[in-house]
Amino acid sequence: MNRRRGVIFIAALGVIVVLTGLALVFAQSMRTEAMASANRRSQAQADSIELGAEQWVMAQVDAYQPDAMTIQQVPAEAIQVGTGYFWIMQFNPDNDSDAGRLYGITDESSKLNINSATSVQLQSLPGDLEQNVADAITDWRNTTNKATSDGAETDYYQSLTEPYECKNASFETVEEMLLVEGVTPAVLWGNGQNVVDMNRDGVLSAPERQASGFNSQFTGAQSGGIDGRGLYNYLTCYTTTPGSGRTPAITGQVNINTASDVVLVALGMSANAAQQIVNERVGNIYTDKSWATNIINPLLQPLLTGQSSQYSADIVAVSGDGRAFKRVRIVVDASTAPSRIVYRKDLTSFGWPLPDAIKQQLASGKPIQPGTSTNNANP
Repeated sequence: MNRRRGVIFIAALGVIVVLTGLALVFAQSMRTEAMASANRRSQAQADSIELGAEQWVMAQVDAYQPDAMTIQQVPAEAIQVGTGYFWIMQFNPDNDSDAGRLYGITDESSKLNINSATSVQLQSLPGDLEQNVADAITDWRNTTNKATSDGAETDYYQSLTEPYECKNASFETVEEMLLVEGVTPAVLWGNGQNVVDMNRDGVLSAPERQASGFNSQFTGAQSGGIDGRGLYNYLTCYTTTPGSGRTPAITGQVNINTASDVVLVALGMSANAAQQIVNERVGNIYTDKSWATNIINPLLQPLLTGQSSQYSADIVAVSGDGRAFKRVRIVVDASTAPSRIVYRKDLTSFGWPLPDAIKQQLASGKPIQPGTSTNNANP
């Protein structure tokens, strides 16, 4: 009898252990599902905020078009949407560190257009671009299947392991340059030898500098130096000045009101004149180029404009709890009303580009204040 009771007791203990194990497994499963559900909810919020940011960008462009100077200066840091936020990162040609971050919409006409730039102009940008590579870039867009100078044509591309034709037509994206002979990721996003700006945010973080061995700040185009962030942020393929009546549209004019001195020098302007242009713009808002007539070389007048129709935005959206983010780059064409998005690329896979302190602050339930987005504890 006692033996039977002992067996029953042991069996009961076994049942309890099994049930306890099942309860723990179920609890762990529920906990995992709850976390996954929270992550999905946060990601959905980040996605929605990013889409809202796209609409915000188009609204700003429509409101101030064609005043590119004002559009670029509209505050775009830590804009709150519900409990989440979005930022629009803007390339700073004068500072490659996190402390020099800028936020705002970018005028594409402040860049050099690869569909109209000459080989000499391309070589004048930071990066020490070799002549044969610059020639290959211009040959890629030429309508004739004939190489100029040291450029490459179909016979070269057909000889590759995975052959393809030379396009002999306009570039449709800046990334398309990677199909051109000699153009590597290091050329577009690095110092020409090592890829530096790995997440393509226009900032050289400490890990990026270490990984590439590029530990100094760039010296600028005027002094023959290089920019460790590559050529990408100085180039575009979207700028077109709309025609009117019998006047045809013009491709590639640079906006003198928004272009950096680096781009103005590459266009053919002297370093002194370019710096004078940049200095004169400080504190002023110009909507044409007449104010700079006495500074501009008459030969450069046809290459310059004072208005723009295409703008880009590098959007970073984050959920209110800091769990999820979305990063997307768009190009907006405002040559017709209302404006429309003509290019959209998801950059989320490149990782979180802003200070880690932002996500940590959101995770702790604290709001983000504009003006604090450059305080990066983990650059």
